[in-house]
Amino acid sequence: MMKLKQIENVKMDDIILIASLPDMGRVGGLVSDFLAKQLNTKLVAEIESIEKPWVTHENGIAKLHVDTYRIYTDEKNSIVIFTGETQPQDTHELYELCDLLLDTVQGYGNVKRLFSAGGYLKPEVRDEPNVYGVVNNTNLLKEMNQYNIGKLGDEVNSITWFNGLIIGIAAKRNIEGIGLFGEIDNPNIPQHPATRSIVKVIARMINTEINTKELEIQQDIVADDAQKEHTGFTPGVA
Repeated sequence: MMKLKQIENVKMDDIILIASLPDMGRVGGLVSDFLAKQLNTKLVAEIESIEKPWVTHENGIAKLHVDTYRIYTDEKNSIVIFTGETQPQDTHELYELCDLLLDTVQGYGNVKRLFSAGGYLKPEVRDEPNVYGVVNNTNLLKEMNQYNIGKLGDEVNSITWFNGLIIGIAAKRNIEGIGLFGEIDNPNIPQHPATRSIVKVIARMINTEINTKELEIQQDIVADDAQKEHTGFTPGVA
């Protein structure tokens, strides 16, 4: 069950839609959430979903679990960003979320292009992960070359769940779509280097300056936590 809560009315032209949700290394969610914070955005709508097969409880009171997805706009630059903390686990719910998102944003105005993002698992990754891509329109292949974005490897024959599906559904609506996937070597911890690489590519493609220093700080925190867990060292405890 899914419900749209429109907070503000929006009218825009030639919209750039950036839409991705947490996947391997949480890359998709990190990209969209970071951009929503870094750009001059405001929250304009929320999508609530009740599809998880459990309830939460506190002080003996049980409640249905509600997932909330958020839509932000940067009206000055005609950018819409869609983000959230999770993904639907039910296939029908996933299709409904994609369609509801695109219905909503197309109601704001013409959607010129969609960007999605995610992690690309590799056995070895450099300090500055590479970014690979897929497009839903052959005309965009030239643009990928222009920005030195490699094609996603042939060993990946499907891109599952929201970050892949949204590109295909966009094509059916004649919306140009580009999926950008940053290299990661560990799918179980947040991958800020891959996030940073993708954000830099998006910034170049939409001709916008975006400061990625915060992602470097967050990566250092993740690395420190991993080191403490590995060594068993806890600061302040003798």
